[in-house]
Amino acid sequence: MKIIVVAPSLDPSKNVSGISSITQFIVSNNKEKEYIHFELGRKDNEKGGIFRIFSILKKLREWRIMLTKEKDAIIHYNFPLSKSSILRDPLFMGIALRQKQKIVVHIHGGVFLTHYEEASFFFKWILKKVFRWNVPFIVLGENEKIIIEQTLKAKRVFLLPNCVDLQDAESFERVYNLTKPLNIGYIGRIAATKGMENLLLACCELKAKQIPFTVKLAGAEEVKDSFLPLFDSYLEHQFIYAGIVSGERKNFFLKTLDIFVLPSYFEGLPMSLLECMSYGVVPVTTNVGSISDVVEDRKNGLFIKVKDTDSIVEVLMNLNNDRKILSTLGNKARSTIFQNFNPHKYIKNLNIIYEMA
Repeated sequence: MKIIVVAPSLDPSKNVSGISSITQFIVSNNKEKEYIHFELGRKDNEKGGIFRIFSILKKLREWRIMLTKEKDAIIHYNFPLSKSSILRDPLFMGIALRQKQKIVVHIHGGVFLTHYEEASFFFKWILKKVFRWNVPFIVLGENEKIIIEQTLKAKRVFLLPNCVDLQDAESFERVYNLTKPLNIGYIGRIAATKGMENLLLACCELKAKQIPFTVKLAGAEEVKDSFLPLFDSYLEHQFIYAGIVSGERKNFFLKTLDIFVLPSYFEGLPMSLLECMSYGVVPVTTNVGSISDVVEDRKNGLFIKVKDTDSIVEVLMNLNNDRKILSTLGNKARSTIFQNFNPHKYIKNLNIIYEMA
């Protein structure tokens, strides 16, 4: 069976994306299927405006050619609920449906899911049209499933939380140091909506309080020089930028962290969260999207408030002062991933959904 999977670039040097990560995981682990990658989505630092319009028109032509060539393939369409995707993706999916192609729509959380009631009439109208299609919709968490079924009236919604490859993490044994400075980390897109300003201010306050720590960031900036120069200037030797990491470099980066801070404004189910937890890194995160399906406050991680620097400072100071809690939460975070996120089970369930397309 051939599967056309629609996703941004799978090259981490060109695109840092949770969608790309889960796509790479699926393609690598689902050996029963033959995947054809149709690249659609903006690369990091790619120009917008009129350049994007010409790019999309070119992609539409390529899309029609591919659909004609691969008439019997199932389409696995990754659909993030962001403004640009809602304006672009229904057109591509609609063309496929008109050509009688089988399609599975993989929903990835965004601001238009978590704040649907605040959306304009136009965006609500588009989403209602899409979710009334008679196709399987994959969602990442129970909250998303409820919203899509109850608010958007979708009929065929399947819960399939993201998954990560656990081979390297399984062989790693973490030792929690009770005396060394905390290693605080973040991996992913470095953007305002990820709460980078709050993280920076929290680190500045910890530095002012003379709390020993190092903060490490990995990933690409959404807007060049929007945050990295500020972290470097204010935190000096207490800041490390690891660049864009993948493969063994990513594994090594995760092994060096004690705490993963994700002060994001909205999310689906971040791959970076699952990856960090699999290595015993304590998640300190906002309770948005489907994160609460994985993180239980004070059991295997800690919740912070959205756009609240003080809550980040409070949690990090508590973890610094009581390293036994750090160890307990980290071990439970790791256990959560190994118990509930089995790659073989994920692929089996995904293939069942394909059969329903």
